[in-house]
Amino acid sequence: MTDRVLAAALRERLGADALARLHALRRRLWLRRSMRSATFAVAGALIGLAFVQLLARSMPLELATLAMAVAVAIAVIGWAVDTWRRRPSLVETARRADAEMGLRERLGTALELVTAPAGREPGLTSRQLADARARLGEAELEGAFRPQLARRPTTVGGVALALLIVLAVWPNAQDSVLRDRAAAREASRQVAERVEKVAKDAEKNNVEAKDPRRDKLAEELRRLARQLREQGDNRQATLARIGSVQEELSRLADPQAAEKDAALSNLARSASRAASADPQANPDGTPEQAATDLEQLANKVADLSDQAAKERAASLRQAAQSGAASHPEIAQRLTEAADAVERAARTGSESDRTAAQDALQRAADAFRKAQNERQLQREVASAQSALQDGSRQVARSGQQQPGSSGQPGSSGQPGGSGQPGGSGQPGASGQPGGSGQPGASGQPGGSGQPGSGNQPGSGNQPGSQPGSGSQPGTGGGSTARRIPGGGLRTGGFNGPTQGNKGFSVTGLDDVFAPLNRIGKPGDPSFIAGQGGEGGNEQTGQGSGVGLQNNAAVPYRSVYNLFRDFANNQLDRQQVPITLKDLVRDYFSRLEPTTE
Repeated sequence: MTDRVLAAALRERLGADALARLHALRRRLWLRRSMRSATFAVAGALIGLAFVQLLARSMPLELATLAMAVAVAIAVIGWAVDTWRRRPSLVETARRADAEMGLRERLGTALELVTAPAGREPGLTSRQLADARARLGEAELEGAFRPQLARRPTTVGGVALALLIVLAVWPNAQDSVLRDRAAAREASRQVAERVEKVAKDAEKNNVEAKDPRRDKLAEELRRLARQLREQGDNRQATLARIGSVQEELSRLADPQAAEKDAALSNLARSASRAASADPQANPDGTPEQAATDLEQLANKVADLSDQAAKERAASLRQAAQSGAASHPEIAQRLTEAADAVERAARTGSESDRTAAQDALQRAADAFRKAQNERQLQREVASAQSALQDGSRQVARSGQQQPGSSGQPGSSGQPGGSGQPGGSGQPGASGQPGGSGQPGASGQPGGSGQPGSGNQPGSGNQPGSQPGSGSQPGTGGGSTARRIPGGGLRTGGFNGPTQGNKGFSVTGLDDVFAPLNRIGKPGDPSFIAGQGGEGGNEQTGQGSGVGLQNNAAVPYRSVYNLFRDFANNQLDRQQVPITLKDLVRDYFSRLEPTTE
C-alpha cells in the first residue's frame, strides 16, 4: 500500500491531527538519516581532498584544483542520492516511533487496523485506535529521532581533516614546478605566434616565385609552432625542438648572406645605371628595378648607336667586375650581355640583336633569381632571429635570470658590460678598449703613453729606457712579453719613438657621437661578456726622462687585431644578422685610409 492511500485512511480513522503528527515524525526520521549519510559523504570528501593534496606534493599536478572540486561534487551527489533512497515511509516511521518512543507497537497496530477490513469486534478496534491517537497526541515530537553521528566515519573524517589542514598550510615544492610550466607554456605560445608570422611571410613570398626551400622553411616553422602550442610546458623539450629547427635552418642559411645582400644592392644599382645611362637610377639598389632596366635596354638595342652601345657595354662590364666576387652568375650574364650589345651595334645583324636581347633577358632573370635567393636568406635570418630570441625567452621563463636588461650572458662574449676587456679583449660590439686603444692589463696604455702601471716601460728594462710621459721612469712594468702589433719583448723598447703617421676615418661622428651611449646594456649593439684578470705588475728600477710619444703601437696593427677578433666571434656564434651588419659597418668606418 502506498503512502498516499495509507494517509487517506489515517485521516479518516485517526484524524487529520494524528496524520500531521505522523508526518512530522517522518520528517525528523528522514533528517536523522540524511545527517548520518552526510557524515559518510563529508568523510569521503575529506579523504579525497587529502589524497589529491598528497598526490600534488609527490608530482606536479596541474589539475589539482579541478580534482578537488570533482571529489567534493562526487561526495555531494552521493549524499543526495543516498538521502533520497533512505526517505522513510509512514509504516517505517510508525515502527521506529514505537521502538524509540515507548509506544509499545500502538502506532504500528493502528496503521494495520485502519487498512484492514472491518472485524467482528468493532468496539475493540475503536478503543485501540483511540488509544493510539491519544498516545500520539501526548508524544513530544521535538525530542523524537535526535540526529546521531556515526562514530567510525566521524573519526576517519576528523583524521582526514587534520591531514588536509597540515597539507594546506605546508608549502608545496611542486608549486614552483607548476609556475615554471605555466611560464614556459606562455613563452612557448608567444614564440609560436612569432614563428607562425615568419611562416606566413614565407608562404606569401612563395606565391610569385616558387621555391621548394621556402616551402620547407614554412613547413618546419608551422610544425614547430604547433608543437610549441601543444607541448610547450616542458622547457627542456621546447628548447630541444627549437634547437633542432635552428639546425635545419642553418643548412638553408648562407654564411655570406650579409655580404652578398649588400653586394647585390650595389650590383643592382650599377647595372641599372649602366643599362639606363642615368647616374641617379635605382638609388636603393633594388634587383627587380635592375632587371626592369635591363629589359628596357633589350627593347632599345636596335635604336642604340655604335658609340652608345660601346658606352653601355663598358658600363655593364664595369658593373660585372664589381660584383664578380659575390655574384659570379650575374657578373657572367652581364658580361655576356655587354658583349652581345656591342656586337649587335657593330654588325647591325638582326640575329645579333636578338642574341643581345636574349642575353639581357638572361641577366634580368639572374637578378630576379638573386633577389629570390636574398629574400629566402632574409626569411631564414628572420626565422633564426625569432628562434634565438624565443629560445632565450623560454629559457628565462619563470625564473630570475642574471642581467635584468635582457642581454646575452657573460660567458664567451667579449668585454664586460660594454667595457674594454681586462686582458686585452675588445669591448662591446667589437669596440677597441678605452678610447679606440686596447684594454688595460698587459696592453698599451689607456692614453697611448708608455710607462707606468701596466704600460711597456721601465719594468725589466735598463735604467736608460723611456719612462712615463716626461716623468722619471719609476712606474711598474708589465711581465707580458707580447702586445698586439708590437712583437716579442726581449728587454728593449722597439716601438715607435715619433708616433704614428696621420690617418683619417670616415663617418667618425656617426660612430662615436654620443660616446657615452655606445655599448650600454639595453642597446641593440650590446653583447655582455666577462673581462679577464689582466697581467701581473712588477716594479721597475729605470731612471731618466721618457720621450712623450703619440702611441706605443701602430694603429693599423691594433685595428686589424680587433677587427679579426670581432669577425671570428661573429662567425663562431649565433648573432642576429642586423647586429653582424652593425659590427662590420663599425669596423669599416674605423679602417685607416692612410698609413
